[in-house]
Amino acid sequence: MPSVFFQLPAPPLRRLVTTLYRVEAPGPLRDHLHPEWGNIRFTLSGSWRLEMPGRADPTPERAAVFGPTDRTAQLISDAGGVSIGLGLTALGWSRLVGVPANGLANRMAELSSVIGMDADALADALAGASRDAAWGILENWIAARATAAGPDPATDGAIERVQAALVSGDISTVHGFAEELGMAERTLSRLCTRAFGFAPKRLLRRQRFLRTLAAVGDRLDQPLSLLLDGSYFDQSHFIREFRSHMGMAPLAYFHSPRQLMRRAAAARLAAAGATMQGLHAG
Repeated sequence: MPSVFFQLPAPPLRRLVTTLYRVEAPGPLRDHLHPEWGNIRFTLSGSWRLEMPGRADPTPERAAVFGPTDRTAQLISDAGGVSIGLGLTALGWSRLVGVPANGLANRMAELSSVIGMDADALADALAGASRDAAWGILENWIAARATAAGPDPATDGAIERVQAALVSGDISTVHGFAEELGMAERTLSRLCTRAFGFAPKRLLRRQRFLRTLAAVGDRLDQPLSLLLDGSYFDQSHFIREFRSHMGMAPLAYFHSPRQLMRRAAAARLAAAGATMQGLHAG
């Protein structure tokens, strides 16, 4: 069975990174990831690949940057292995990755092609490091890169307010979204596309889906209609949205093994207070 470990970064880094994490799989592994914010991942042993619907991007072998997603992807390891990574807030994406998020939405790329040779040095430092040592290496890199990038007073606060509003679950329309933040809808659209990878309407749909997915969990003994987010019209509406985000019917997903994601949800909740990366407010 796979093991998943989560660690909160040092307090000054939590505006940028949701968690640090490590996955250890002693044998073959296949599971469906949920939609999430961006990630940076390193392969320490074994071979890992990510298959995204409608995409043919090859999975980088050592160090990869994964853009924000609004749909599932299959994480596959044919013989097991170890990987380590960090989940990014939208502000973390802006500071640490530094390219428009929509260009890598539902995509992946070699980390070195995005941030330069710094990626290879970081992968070398992580190779063979113990779990605790690796956390320290990643935190030092995050702090150094964020310092080098510097703050952007014109947009940093707006990005964080958008993320907090998305995670709150209190907004259901683009008009209400813009009104809550005191922005013109066109300004909000530009910011969401650049920093979060998707237009506001798609982000609101994604967050509604994640909230319901977290609420349902494994409580299949309860009627689904009682667990749905209030902005779904009815159960059939949720089923259509589920297929859009996960590529399958809800029961097919809930009855699948989910050997990794079940463990990840419990471990993330214990370490960081949320079962999914997409529900971290930053």
